[in-house]
Amino acid sequence: MTFFSKEEVLAIHHANIERFGGSHGLRDEGALESALNAAEARHYYEQADVVTCAATYGFHLCQAHAFIDGNKRIAAITCELFLKDNDLALGITNEQIVEIFLKVASSEMTRDELEAFVRAHVR
Repeated sequence: MTFFSKEEVLAIHHANIERFGGSHGLRDEGALESALNAAEARHYYEQADVVTCAATYGFHLCQAHAFIDGNKRIAAITCELFLKDNDLALGITNEQIVEIFLKVASSEMTRDELEAFVRAHVR
């Protein structure tokens, strides 16, 4: 399993803002690093699988609010790209992904609930 570097996520965020609009910029570098480290830590300390790590990326990047804009988008994209990089896909619509990450952002969905959702819809 290969984890994202901070530079990769910054590049993904930059490309996303360029494509869909919003404000560039990192609000809290420490929060970004913490969110990224969460997935790797779960893998090493809990033997977490790909789905767990993808959901961990999604949850922590969404909750960290590390960027000025696009936090839900970078969370969703990173979750999906991590699955793709590990030969899996999330079989849901764009509307469903928006709904799910709005719930995560508003604390209506826990990390465990996001993981269960991703696991139920991964193919």
